[in-house]
Amino acid sequence: MKKLLMILTSHADLAMENGQTGVWLSTFADAYYAFIQAGFEVTVASPRGGQSPIDPLSEENAHITEGIKTYREDFMAKMDFGNTWSLEEVGSLAYDAIYIADGHGGLWDMAANAKLGQLLYSGLLNNTPVAMVGHGVAALFSLAKLRPAVLQGMHVTAFTDTEEALLKRHAYLPFSLKDRLKELGAQFTHAIIPFTPHVETDGIFITGQNPASAVMTAQALVERMEVEQLYCG
Repeated sequence: MKKLLMILTSHADLAMENGQTGVWLSTFADAYYAFIQAGFEVTVASPRGGQSPIDPLSEENAHITEGIKTYREDFMAKMDFGNTWSLEEVGSLAYDAIYIADGHGGLWDMAANAKLGQLLYSGLLNNTPVAMVGHGVAALFSLAKLRPAVLQGMHVTAFTDTEEALLKRHAYLPFSLKDRLKELGAQFTHAIIPFTPHVETDGIFITGQNPASAVMTAQALVERMEVEQLYCG
């Protein structure tokens, strides 16, 4: 059975009064069930371990997906989400793939995380596929601290400045994902219409622009693993 490491943010606070962020729930739930249905053994982790925060906005009716509906009735999935391993605990274990969910908190706790950088660097050395959605793409900055040229020319997508502005959170964030990716040499692309799906694949990396891209990103990772298994088998 293929082993997949799913990483969630541990950061809950936006730089604003009464502002709360966390995991964008559909990017956990939708991907989680795509991986379970594909027969993967999923380990859920976060920078600090334990219960990951959920972005309250992601639980509003407009953002509810079939994955979230299933998650709400799934005791085991709730156990996985509520009792995540810390990155320190999973750092020495081997995985066949990595998936990083969306959530504004990733701008704080994934962009400069030494353990996460080491995990991704190990993935790069071992040709381990890595999928990231939305603000989870900030994990590439932790990798860039170990391999500064890794983003040079890489085709990548992530949550856009326009989408941040439409959510009215742009003024409270530590940096622009798009700007920092481009500063490090990435070829940044995005969907023409905000909040619609867009996925980029470059080498081992699969990036999804926003929560609407989570299913496509997870499916791309599953397909990548199936092709590798067929080739290796």
